[in-house]
Amino acid sequence: MKKLLAGGALAALTLGGIVAGAAPASAHTPAVSSVCDVEAGSSITYNLNYYADGDNKFTLVVDGKLAVEKTFGRSLSATLPGLDPTVEHTWEASVVASDGEEFNWGPGNEDARTPNGIETVPATGTIEACVDAEPTPEPTPTPSEPPVTEPEPSEEPTPEPSEAPTDEASVAPVPEPSEEPSASPSPAAEEPPVLAATGATVGGAIAFAALLAAGGIALVWARKRMQNA
Repeated sequence: MKKLLAGGALAALTLGGIVAGAAPASAHTPAVSSVCDVEAGSSITYNLNYYADGDNKFTLVVDGKLAVEKTFGRSLSATLPGLDPTVEHTWEASVVASDGEEFNWGPGNEDARTPNGIETVPATGTIEACVDAEPTPEPTPTPSEPPVTEPEPSEEPTPEPSEAPTDEASVAPVPEPSEEPSASPSPAAEEPPVLAATGATVGGAIAFAALLAAGGIALVWARKRMQNA
């Protein structure tokens, strides 16, 4: 009886091992989820299970930029935290299986082989913002000096040099003598009386000198005559 029970238990364990080994061989189950938390911020969690023990490659792109790129074996579980909760985020995930292209998963190929059969597992997602962004304070404008503007060149035409004056314009006109007699006598008209007076004075002096000379001669002659007498 004991031998029979022991044999049955061994058969059950063997069958269970076969079933347990067969399920992972046919199942490749990816799962990616995202959440926005007011306190912790936005994050993306990925769980990859039942893959072949080889160089499987997982890639996660967030907002168009590569965020995670890892090589794993049978499974891989991790979380990408620290995303800004005030803005929206988009993500894409993909797996390149080491045991065949039929087990690859990603955008455009979201059919995954789970233990329950083939299921569609989303490979893309969007994280909505859950925190209002604080308004950015406007910078205080600093007074600026007015720009220095250079004077624009004048558009007035340059004056042309004037023509040289003619000889007729440079010669001053000679005034013609007036035919009307002058109302006041000219200095030349007054000179004859002065000359006449001067001639009379000279003549008087000569006559006076001659008279004195004659008187002197007469006096000398009279004395000589008295002496002779």
